[in-house]
Amino acid sequence: MTFNQLRRESTRHLFLLGKVWVAVLCLLLTSCDNVSCPLNNKVECVYGFYATNQTAEEPFANGKAVSVGDTITITALGPDTILANKLVNQSGVNLPVSFYGDVDVLQFKFTDLNDLSAYDTIWVEKKNQHHWDDPSCAVHVWHTLTAVHSTHHLIDSVLIKNREINYDGLENIQIFFRTSSGDDEDDSTAEEL
Repeated sequence: MTFNQLRRESTRHLFLLGKVWVAVLCLLLTSCDNVSCPLNNKVECVYGFYATNQTAEEPFANGKAVSVGDTITITALGPDTILANKLVNQSGVNLPVSFYGDVDVLQFKFTDLNDLSAYDTIWVEKKNQHHWDDPSCAVHVWHTLTAVHSTHHLIDSVLIKNREINYDGLENIQIFFRTSSGDDEDDSTAEEL
C-alpha cells in the first residue's frame, strides 16, 4: 500500500467513526430524561390494612389502621408467583399489577405464632390503558379498578378507595380484617391485629 492509499483508508475509517459518534450523541440527547420522564414510574396497587368496628348504620366508619401481627405471604394465583413473602407487623403493602389481565387473583396466607395458617383470596377487577408521559419515555400500563371482592375467613371486606392505579402512590384498596369483640376502644391510630 502506498502512503496516499493508507491516508485515504485512515480518513475513511475516521469519517465512519465520526458518523458513529454523531449517531450515539443524537441517541443520548433524545433519550429519556428526568425532565420529560418521571423518575418515580413504578405502577403498583397500594393496599391498606384496617380493623373493622362495625355498626349497622356505618359498617366501616370506625375502621382503624392496623399493623397485622401474623405473618402474611401474598401469592398471585395463575402464574403462582410470590409477591410478598412473610410480611410481619405491616399496615399495608404495595403490589404489582398484571399488565393485560382483566382480573388479578391474590391469595393471602396468614400464619400465626403457633404456625397455624388461614387463607383468603381477593379478586381485583380492572381495565388497563397504555400511558405515555413523553414520546421519548417508556410506555407504562395504568389501571382503573372496576370491582374488588374477597373470601371472608380473616378478611371482613374490601373497599376501593382510589380507582386509578398509576405511579402517584395513593392508597387504592382498603382491606378490613375481622377483629375480636373485646378490642380496646382507644384513640390510637394503629393497632396490632
